Amino acid sequence: MSLLKALIAPVSEIIREIVPDGDKRFALEREIEKLLIEQEKQFVEAGRDVVVAEAKGESWLQRNWRPVSMLVFVAVIANNYLIAPYVQAFGGVAVVLEIPPGMWGLLTMGLGGYVVGRTIEKTGSQISIGSVRDK
Repeated sequence: MSLLKALIAPVSEIIREIVPDGDKRFALEREIEKLLIEQEKQFVEAGRDVVVAEAKGESWLQRNWRPVSMLVFVAVIANNYLIAPYVQAFGGVAVVLEIPPGMWGLLTMGLGGYVVGRTIEKTGSQISIGSVRDK
């Protein structure tokens, strides 16, 4: 949603300068906002479809690369923020692994994708498009 907000504000400024009528300006801003929300929805759905396809894949690696990657990220974080400080506190030499800036973004996206994928995988048999099936 932050990208959506970042796009709406400058577009609204331009519309304010070009369209003097308040009602027309408001309607135009709402229409642009609606289009941007629809685009974002399509982007999220495409990501969901990728995660679902991975979860249903035939190859073990295809199904599990995301969880394995997340476990590696968790191990790096655990090392740097749990294990290394304790080792250093007791006088030992600890190895602290460098965390590249992009890793945090991947961790966020990966966990989000994993959670969405697992949710769909676990609840998919109970949900039909638009409604919940009767039990």
